[in-house]
Amino acid sequence: MRTRRAKDSLTSSSRQRKCDPMIKRPDSMRPGVFIHTSVRPYAGGCPAGRGVAVAARAGAGYSGTGVAELYTLADAAAFGTESVLYGMAQTLLAAGVVPVYAAAAGEDYAAALAALETEENLFAVVCDGGAEALCAHVDACCAAGRERVGLLAVSGTEAARETAAAADNRRVAVLCDGGTNTTRTAAAFAAALAAANAGSLSGLVVPLDIPFDGGLTAAETEELLRAGVTPFERCGGEVRCVRAVTTSRTVNGLPDSTFSALSTVLAVDEVVGAVRRAVRARLRGLKNNAVTRESIASQITVELERERALGVIDSYRPPRVAAHPDDASVCVATLSLRVAPEINQIVIAADIVV
Repeated sequence: MRTRRAKDSLTSSSRQRKCDPMIKRPDSMRPGVFIHTSVRPYAGGCPAGRGVAVAARAGAGYSGTGVAELYTLADAAAFGTESVLYGMAQTLLAAGVVPVYAAAAGEDYAAALAALETEENLFAVVCDGGAEALCAHVDACCAAGRERVGLLAVSGTEAARETAAAADNRRVAVLCDGGTNTTRTAAAFAAALAAANAGSLSGLVVPLDIPFDGGLTAAETEELLRAGVTPFERCGGEVRCVRAVTTSRTVNGLPDSTFSALSTVLAVDEVVGAVRRAVRARLRGLKNNAVTRESIASQITVELERERALGVIDSYRPPRVAAHPDDASVCVATLSLRVAPEINQIVIAADIVV
């Protein structure tokens, strides 16, 4: 575990990487080099910027602050093996998300989320509480060009509906399974999102590493979806997300479902992030002239075409790049694109003549 930008109460020796307790001493007394191999699934195919962070309650004995990078369960054990944070990290690690960025939350989640704010490669933060702080966090990160979504685990259906109504945020999804391990389900969902390809998230299988004890009736599931809550269910031995929705129900104070689908928000973030990374790599030493602006437009077009081929966006217009009229050192690139909408329902209208 690596902890950065923070001081904690641990001794200097305990801050060093601990040996995984699962690694046993060789049975042989002969000298030599022995290999211990640990195999786990890898969340492959994840584009850049798909890191996952956890902001949750640590054990009573943990007094550290800041962000820790977790690579093994031995790293996560520092937070207390009975803690919520440890359990969520365990699910993420088991699903192949490495590293897991962890920040211990106390009574005030704002401090834990503030520590995560400067992380560049996160696309999701999973929490076990602190709805108001989570909304403020994702909004602040978006304003700073570090777009990410917040996933908030809430076990009870009534509490989930109330939390979603209060949040009303396009970047926050409230997750509910009606069970006692909703935080683990939320962590598994974050892992599934990290590995998901472009397209619909409805019915997405979540890699839950513990028995699923959730239980929602059909009526409860419908109520949750209408309230902007993402429900989960068991289907054929698998745990699935029924439909991935955000808590957004209004835009500028008026009813609007534009950002109700989580896939829409993630698609926008993916395109913006890809374009930003491509242009940032070319920023140093550039001159704001016609040749440079044409080169930037070509680079952006390449990224947009790649996203279109992946199915993230439906169509786009050639970007317009120009110098800012009030500041010659500022170059403005204007994009116009259409995100590929998610299909959640198919209605078959049959006109049958007998």
